[in-house]
Amino acid sequence: MRPKRLISLLVAVCMMITMLPLSAVTAFAADTAAPTGTAIVNGCEYDYKINTADGTATITKFRAPDDHGSYDITIPTAFGRFPVTDIGDYAFSGCHSLTTLSLGENIKTIGSYAFYDCTQITGSVTIPQSVTSIGNEAFRWCSGIDSLTINNAATSIGEWAFASCFGIKTLSLGEKIKTIGYNAFSDCSGLTNVTIPQSVTSIGPCAFAYCTSLKNITIPEKVKTIEPYTFGWCTSLKYITLPAGLTSFKDRLVSCPAGFTKQSPKNGAIYYNNDKTAAERLRDNPDDQSESYHILANRNFLYLCKVTFDANGGDQTDYPEMSVYKTKKINANDLAAIKAPTRAGYNFTGWYTDTDGKQLFNADETAITDDITLHAGWKFDPDAPGCHPLTVTGGTVTVKYDGSDVTSKLNSNTDETTGQKTYDVPDGAEVTVTLDKTLIPKGKVFDGWSTTGNLSLLTGQDSKAETITFTMSSDVKVSAKYRDAATDHTPDTAVCRPLTVTGGIVTVKKGDKDVTDTLTVTTDETTGKKTYSVPDGATVTVTLDKTLIPEGMVFDIWSTGKFSLPLGQDYKAESITFTMNTMSSDANIAAQYRDASIEDDGPNVLGTAAIIGTAAVGTAVLGYQAYSLGAEFAGKLMALPYFPSNRSALAMMLWEDAGKPMPESELLYPDVGQEEQDMDLQHAARWAMENELIPDLNDEGTAPEEMKFFPANPVSKLDVLNAWQKAQELKNN
Repeated sequence: MRPKRLISLLVAVCMMITMLPLSAVTAFAADTAAPTGTAIVNGCEYDYKINTADGTATITKFRAPDDHGSYDITIPTAFGRFPVTDIGDYAFSGCHSLTTLSLGENIKTIGSYAFYDCTQITGSVTIPQSVTSIGNEAFRWCSGIDSLTINNAATSIGEWAFASCFGIKTLSLGEKIKTIGYNAFSDCSGLTNVTIPQSVTSIGPCAFAYCTSLKNITIPEKVKTIEPYTFGWCTSLKYITLPAGLTSFKDRLVSCPAGFTKQSPKNGAIYYNNDKTAAERLRDNPDDQSESYHILANRNFLYLCKVTFDANGGDQTDYPEMSVYKTKKINANDLAAIKAPTRAGYNFTGWYTDTDGKQLFNADETAITDDITLHAGWKFDPDAPGCHPLTVTGGTVTVKYDGSDVTSKLNSNTDETTGQKTYDVPDGAEVTVTLDKTLIPKGKVFDGWSTTGNLSLLTGQDSKAETITFTMSSDVKVSAKYRDAATDHTPDTAVCRPLTVTGGIVTVKKGDKDVTDTLTVTTDETTGKKTYSVPDGATVTVTLDKTLIPEGMVFDIWSTGKFSLPLGQDYKAESITFTMNTMSSDANIAAQYRDASIEDDGPNVLGTAAIIGTAAVGTAVLGYQAYSLGAEFAGKLMALPYFPSNRSALAMMLWEDAGKPMPESELLYPDVGQEEQDMDLQHAARWAMENELIPDLNDEGTAPEEMKFFPANPVSKLDVLNAWQKAQELKNN
């Protein structure tokens, strides 16, 4: 060989070698363009091939050391600069020394037979979200695996992929799998329950054959055919639910008790989510007699029957259909939820199987065997009232008939778009409509009622009043009217600011005019806290509401948070006055109480030089509280955003200071409101209790769903300080 040609060849070889990791023992196959290599990681050898198109590596063979020990393997993320993305065919096949397997987050494909007969792999195996396909027999005979999770990336599971994995008891399949291959989970005898994702469109023959512990299974909606022996020899499988889209059932269900036979239908059933015609077509399978074996016709095959309701002369015409599986009974609660129709001059007597009202339908005893219509029954009663529609917007309704409150018994419906409600009200009933202040639009105030129909207010009634009463005698519509709030405040501005008050009565004046009744107000029903929308520049007076003072307590002082009262105002006075402006934005005022047995010998807030010297008078109140508790608590108390008076306020303060973390518990306290506006208090209460910041007042043995929070219970100054200190320690740790 010429020297020049020899040198060129050596240079080319050196360049190829530099592409591989220095730690690898590198070799190149003579018959392929793809470079290969061997890497030693944690004493184990990996043969690999470089994919020249994208620079990724495929593991082609694994060799454990010769010491015959057991190994926990984490698939390497890379060999040098080549990321490992694929596990090739047979790569780990027959590796009996492998006990624990972690695939990592880079693997995209698992080849056929990749982990075949790795019988010593134990515990859980997770197929990472990066994996898109699992090859044929990839994990077959891996009998030691007890839990398998396939995350949301893989779209196919190959033939025999997990066959004979006897130990698998828990199986979680990703929501992107479309095909489950032939015999994919056959002979997984430890498997008890399987949830097949709705993404699956095809399940191969024998896919779950010999899964002898499997008890029930639901087939996804996109599957069209059940192949032969899909559930063959599943000796514990009693119930199968089939989708409406299924068109062919070829499985003979050998040794499978699902549906059993018509002669012993109580031992299980095959449910089909479709109507009678489609069900019979599927059961008879006229297109494939050779493979159907009339299996469904010979089993306890149950399809959905339709139950319809006929008002039979009543005024209800929009009853929904109810679906019930053949031979099953209508749930009594579902039947009770169907609203009774009304009919002038008649009383409703129940649902009947005939239009004459002779055969009363008994839901507790009657099984549905076919489509059925139930008819309303009626009894003529000359004293039975006729009903008129009452439509109300912006108000709540109370109806009394013959001196009894019948509001909850009325038929009603709500327009979700407008909030308009329509009630069927008996002729002659007394109707009271009360303004719903929660529905007053922002920047508006109530301006009276608009009415249509033959409506006569009772003597002395004013259409401008928040509550009106009348007698029902015809169709009636009642709607709340509103006007701009700015007209009641100032002619040149409608800027309002929130004022939140606990334990006090509020009076608001704009100049010499009392505008209190024109304000928009929301009330927290749990804590009693009220929030007012107050015009900028208005004069506000808050007076102690003595009816709200807890038993055994006396009024102590007003807590104002970061807001400071004007100079000359006494925080301990029962009545305080200030001007609502930019300096008082978001004012939060709460009455504080002390034990009645404790004498108030503390200093006057504004008469103590040490406290007067504080930069903000609101902070001076906290200074006074600290003084009354002792000097050692002064610094801690001054750190509080405000001083809460009850458990609700304390929980909210701690929760908001912690950044509003979500609690771990999902149970809700029954004595805390569960409407949308109350969910913050639910979260705060559960978080504070979970972290033991607030004492548990429930008796031992109280069931979790019955545990209460006791939101209105007062808290002492010491309780507040202890809770605050504990919360700060929690936040810092």
